[in-house]
Amino acid sequence: MIQSLEFLSVRTASPVPSPLGDPPTPGGTRDEALPQCLDFLAKPRHMLDVRFDPVSRTVWCAMRHENTVSWTLPLLQELNALNADIRALYEQNDFVEPPIKFFIGGSLRPDVFSMGGDLPFFVDRVRARDTEGLRSYAYACVEAIYENYHGFDSPVVTMALLEGDALGGGFEAALSCQFVIAERGVNLGFPEALFQTFPGMGAYSLVSRRLDPARAEKLILSGRMCKAEELHEMGLIDILAEKGEGQARAQRFIADNGKRHALLGAIGKVRRRIAPLTREELRDITDIWVESVMNLAPINLRKMEMLAMSQDRLFQQAASQRFRQS
Repeated sequence: MIQSLEFLSVRTASPVPSPLGDPPTPGGTRDEALPQCLDFLAKPRHMLDVRFDPVSRTVWCAMRHENTVSWTLPLLQELNALNADIRALYEQNDFVEPPIKFFIGGSLRPDVFSMGGDLPFFVDRVRARDTEGLRSYAYACVEAIYENYHGFDSPVVTMALLEGDALGGGFEAALSCQFVIAERGVNLGFPEALFQTFPGMGAYSLVSRRLDPARAEKLILSGRMCKAEELHEMGLIDILAEKGEGQARAQRFIADNGKRHALLGAIGKVRRRIAPLTREELRDITDIWVESVMNLAPINLRKMEMLAMSQDRLFQQAASQRFRQS
């Protein structure tokens, strides 16, 4: 098990097990292992659980998902702030050895990585005819996608750890990483076609680059849920782990590739050179998505609303509570 540094955290309302290994050795201090330049990792966060493994120089970032399993604005704001801090770290310093080599994104909620976009927020903004509010949310999503895809414009190798289902925007977020690890049996896909819209935060761009446009369209238009095994064979999932062994597989990947980190980073740069992804492309597609959602027929908006209401009952939180921005 990794020996990770557990930073300031908020007590969970619905305690969920941490996939990040054992806590630091009793008596140890953060200053003994955490370089001063990484102090930003210790910022208090409500939506994210962030830990650092000083041996492998890995940031483990897990979504808490205490009351919802979707991409809410507060969650996006915390994630984008963390991404910006990592980018600034490398913009402001010239390191001989990178203080962060790997960044692993995961979830503390058992069996769920992310269910995607915040459906109650979508319904609320459509009913309020707040096009710009919806667009602002979408731009926050694609900013996270852009930073993941580009590795924060740094030597950091990004990885998604899927120990549970990833649908819609959740799957988009995973595919934006350089490597995707998924456990067998996990459900993955883009269900947006069921509402007569499409996943607008990078799905077409990302799947087209990993596969090709024809298969991207087929997958998106089907609205079908796929098992991780199928998408591994297709090439969308890089590493397939046995059920319950996702964390161990991620640790083994880091151990096996620690000395090849520079090579992995170089390959990532090559990938981005031959398949560049710009903010402009992501935002242009998102603008089309916003128009599509704002013009949904009442029956399709009602389908989205019913699913949103079921999610609220499941997590015992009113939709209006999730609209508040930090």
